[in-house]
Amino acid sequence: MLMSVIARCAESVATPEIMGSRVLISGLTPSSGFDIARTFADHGARLVVQSPDESPEITELGAVLAENAAEIRLFNDPLTSDEDARRLVQAAVQDFGGLDAVVNLVSVEPHAIAALETMEDVEGLVAETLRLPLLLTECAANRMRLVWTEGMVLNVVRIPPSRSGRAMMFADVLRARLADMTRGLAEDWAEAGIRVNAIAPPSSVATMSGDAAASDADLATVALDLASRKARSVTGHVLDAEGAARRWC
Repeated sequence: MLMSVIARCAESVATPEIMGSRVLISGLTPSSGFDIARTFADHGARLVVQSPDESPEITELGAVLAENAAEIRLFNDPLTSDEDARRLVQAAVQDFGGLDAVVNLVSVEPHAIAALETMEDVEGLVAETLRLPLLLTECAANRMRLVWTEGMVLNVVRIPPSRSGRAMMFADVLRARLADMTRGLAEDWAEAGIRVNAIAPPSSVATMSGDAAASDADLATVALDLASRKARSVTGHVLDAEGAARRWC
């Protein structure tokens, strides 16, 4: 299990303040992020959920979320450009009058990693992987600042498990860039009371050690903890997405 923010910040797991909170979740797919969305829904949050998938399965997942969420808006348009990302944040703010928490889910496809041949390829894929979470974080944080909301942004980056050399090299470079981005954003928005954290893919060391990857339920617990008042002093941190490590990057 991931190192829990509860262990650092509080004894209680109750998060009544999540009820009615305005939460944007981007990048939901049938295989990634549903437990995170469901956890917020089960706590009575008001959800704006974006998915690049228009399949019947996503429609069914949306119906499940609607059973307990205070409100829900589902967007099936993919974020193919910077303007798409800006419009998503604007739509979320217009629907709910603001945002209290944002969770951006990013998954790297196996074929993209398999195609890597040079260090330039690696750097290019890392930059492309982090482009939208960076933009969504800045857009959401700016909206929070404008309406004096002390909110939270969590960027969750996942890659397929692999012990290939190119995959492990990519993971290590991605983790380093994600850590730099997270700390920089946290510093930029600290005075506005906006917290920025991230969950990184396992390192090459963790992969070779056979550490178990965090489950979706683990990620959901951490996301909820970080959005709660218990974690109001936690910002600029990158959590490891491997089960046995239980450490901060």
